[in-house]
Amino acid sequence: MSRHLHKIEKIFSHPLPANLDVKKTLSAIEHFGVRVEVSKNHRAKLYYGEKEGSVQLPHGDHFTKDEVMRLKHILEDFGLTPESLQK
Repeated sequence: MSRHLHKIEKIFSHPLPANLDVKKTLSAIEHFGVRVEVSKNHRAKLYYGEKEGSVQLPHGDHFTKDEVMRLKHILEDFGLTPESLQK
């Protein structure tokens, strides 16, 4: 299993992790074809095909549980779940 897929699986784990590193998580998402743009107002805009979403970036190094949940919903909307990525 790749480290990128492992990072995506952590987003979908229960209970939600409170220690997801921002840079490593965004790198894993980009690995699977999501374009990430960081705006000046400290948000990450995610683009995948015709779909888009955004998450607030924390002031520290780790996502909050609320943002992990938001990220999970965005990836589900994009169709990028651990099950779909293992194929």
